[in-house]
Amino acid sequence: MIAITRKFLVLLALTAVVTGLSACAEEEQNRVLSYKKGTYLGETDQQLSEDQLRTLINRSNAQRVY
Repeated sequence: MIAITRKFLVLLALTAVVTGLSACAEEEQNRVLSYKKGTYLGETDQQLSEDQLRTLINRSNAQRVY
């Protein structure tokens, strides 16, 4: 009886470990976990093209309320 209980507990522990390891999403791995106040430590943003910039400016101008 003790052997069956021990095997069950080992199986339960292995299942918990496998579930815990697989629960981490790929996008959450290798992310910044230490922060510096006032400093952005993430990846640098891409530069906007002239067309994208013009579109954003026109969009913001259309949303102005006087």
